[in-house]
Amino acid sequence: MTKTKFGVILFTLFSIQMQAQLEEVFSARDDAQTYLNHYLSPVMNGLMYNLNNGWYHTGKTHDKWGFDLTLTASVSMIPEAEKMFVFEASEYNYLTLSSGSNELPTAAGSTTTSVLQATNDEGDSVTFDALQGVGDKWPSNFFIPVSVPTPMIQAGVGIPSGTDVKLRYFPKTTNEELAYSLLGIGIQHDLTQHLQFLDKIPTLHISALGSFTQAQLTYTPTESPVEGEGQRMEMKVGTYTLQVIGDIDLKLVNFYLGMGYTGGATNIDALGTYQYDYDENGSFEADETVTDPMHLNFEINGFKTTAGVRFSLGPVRVFADYTLQKYPAIAAGLAFSIR
Repeated sequence: MTKTKFGVILFTLFSIQMQAQLEEVFSARDDAQTYLNHYLSPVMNGLMYNLNNGWYHTGKTHDKWGFDLTLTASVSMIPEAEKMFVFEASEYNYLTLSSGSNELPTAAGSTTTSVLQATNDEGDSVTFDALQGVGDKWPSNFFIPVSVPTPMIQAGVGIPSGTDVKLRYFPKTTNEELAYSLLGIGIQHDLTQHLQFLDKIPTLHISALGSFTQAQLTYTPTESPVEGEGQRMEMKVGTYTLQVIGDIDLKLVNFYLGMGYTGGATNIDALGTYQYDYDENGSFEADETVTDPMHLNFEINGFKTTAGVRFSLGPVRVFADYTLQKYPAIAAGLAFSIR
């Protein structure tokens, strides 16, 4: 899997110990959804917040047929409270805590020695280690705490009526195990032209932005430690943001401020059949089949405020900003722009 270069989405689902352990978690049947929802939530949320970042670095739209090409790296910081969750026995029917602490790591948390036990309807059980977090692998002296990084490439073009059309696109790409695609579209419209009293402040520009992004990923393992048929994981992500943007343009430098609403939803499905065996010693011996063991839903929504600065070096723009939201974010980028 390390040879695959599709960034944080793949990292989120299959890196570290998680890929090897997923099939064991699925032995907990419906409880696997509850457990994995707690485990994956911070990274899925961080990914969605990131996909709504980096859409602009100015409140001024292009002139007709002006264009820009922008490369942005956005990093959503995971709050400390999202790095652990408490294993509440009342939430589970098949899964119990066999040993260790009931404070378990999420994907953004640290390691744990806790052991879980899955029991089937006949009373047979199997034990496995709780999923590990990746927080301990994050550089301790790094100036950004445990985060979800997402790079993006975006193109924009000015059309009549003071409007920019922005596009993010990653064509469907496949290899032996993975298929991935992304499409995002944004519309930024100049409001200054409709506010005549702003004519006396030529350095001030105000605009409105709406955007939508959709990403899809399918992972089909070539090998699995658990026998079965049609085993695969499918993920669909949809995010949107609505914002009002203002900036003060001083030619060589401009300052911009955006305020608005952000939201999104992610669905992850584990499909196919997984054959599990149990015996009294906690190993797999007797046949039992679980079909389509997981359907997860993650959602984000809330208000956001972004403040940033941009420097203009001819047609080249260098910018950085900070977004205040549930998962605070830092973004920085480079743009080639012709007004």
